[in-house]
Amino acid sequence: MKYLNELFDTDIDMKIYSIHSDSRYVKPYSVFFCIEGLSVDGHRYVEDAIFQGAKVIVHSKELDYYHDKIIYFKVADTLAELNRVSNVFYDNPSSKMRIIGVTGTSGKTVVASMIKDAMSKFCSTGYIGTISLEYNGRKEDCPYTTPESLFLQRKLFEMNRGGVKVVAMEASSHGLALGRVDGINFNIAVMTNIGAEHLDFHGTKEQYVLAKQKLFEKIKPSGWAILNSDDLNFPQIKDSTQGRILTYGIENESDVMAKNIKLFLDHSEFDISFKGNTFHVSSPVLALFNVYNVLALVSVLIAIGCDDQMIIDAIENVKPIEGRMELIETGQDFTVIVDYCQHIANYEAVFEYVDSVRQNHGRLIAVLGAPGKRNYKLRKELGKLANKYLDHVILTRLDDRGEDVQTICESIQEEITDISSVIIESRQVAIEQAVELACKDDIILVLGKGHEKFISLEVGQVDYPGDKEIIQEAIKRIYGGSDDEI
Repeated sequence: MKYLNELFDTDIDMKIYSIHSDSRYVKPYSVFFCIEGLSVDGHRYVEDAIFQGAKVIVHSKELDYYHDKIIYFKVADTLAELNRVSNVFYDNPSSKMRIIGVTGTSGKTVVASMIKDAMSKFCSTGYIGTISLEYNGRKEDCPYTTPESLFLQRKLFEMNRGGVKVVAMEASSHGLALGRVDGINFNIAVMTNIGAEHLDFHGTKEQYVLAKQKLFEKIKPSGWAILNSDDLNFPQIKDSTQGRILTYGIENESDVMAKNIKLFLDHSEFDISFKGNTFHVSSPVLALFNVYNVLALVSVLIAIGCDDQMIIDAIENVKPIEGRMELIETGQDFTVIVDYCQHIANYEAVFEYVDSVRQNHGRLIAVLGAPGKRNYKLRKELGKLANKYLDHVILTRLDDRGEDVQTICESIQEEITDISSVIIESRQVAIEQAVELACKDDIILVLGKGHEKFISLEVGQVDYPGDKEIIQEAIKRIYGGSDDEI
């Protein structure tokens, strides 16, 4: 609870019990902010908010009707005002913890999760991102990779009240562009890499990079900017921040570097150099892109002040991240890897890695699809990559978003000319078929969903057991034996 004169420049000392930007959740004696979103204008729902009990309306447009007993504040930017007020209402929680923001086209979830797991050994640590929101043993769904500002402030307030000291959170380009983190005080900002994605939203690659850049512009001189020196956008991001800079890389000279890298099907080995010392390490991460993610983790731990042994322990004991190059261990004599894979560059990196480490292994079998009503070019590119690297492909449902699954799969299949491919619309049956097909030393890749347990439709979504669960059940059923077998 706050008094109105604590939130706004007014003499009125009315008690305010909550603040809202969605009229459906407004409660008595609350403030309602009329936010103009991508598809909904909050000004249309002022009367609904008042009916629900709102006593204060913050708006930027003239309203059709003004009630005598309602307090109105007209501002130039309601989102900026919401960021300011929510920060005050929740007692500026981000200033009471160490907040680490991770942005990039790929790797945000992995790096933020690695930071959370590594720091959890030393203090209470939280995570906010694609997979979930986690702290103090609690785990709940996140509405977006980077939630809207009011949700963020409320959750950070709860984390701080629960004794959390460090929060690792993903900062998506959408969240940055839409001002969702404008009210957050970041101590450390991390850049993984910047490709050319989400142009349907940002319009141009330049705007996309500028959105990512906003995170580093927020870093104060006392804070840290952790940058991938091998990324083409490194110079621009470096010039945008006032923070202290710590670089990591493999190709270009950096503060934290990995050399003599050897990739295997179940781990990676390399020499890592930082703070003038070099150590040979073995880490349970798969593929070169995850070596980069480990270097980002190391850079964050250095910025926080961890000693060399703490850092080496973190590298060698990285926990598997759910649905991110996750090796499914079930005792079978073939290999199964599940990965989220959202961009064509992700697919190519996964295919290249597995192809390079299979050595005397058998076939590469992939279960994959493409999202509906989004990035049609991806389908052709995906088919060409599958044709180049794989031995057998099972095309199936991903997130059809109302489009015909068969049509999506046929678009991919048109480019698969040199290897066998089949279309099985049910994702569960497709995965089971891959398990039944697998022979000794084969490698199965199940790509596109990762940790997700839903399928996106044209409107809403339907529940889905999850790739990992289906794989484990299929292996148990096919190879575990049963008293009912004839």
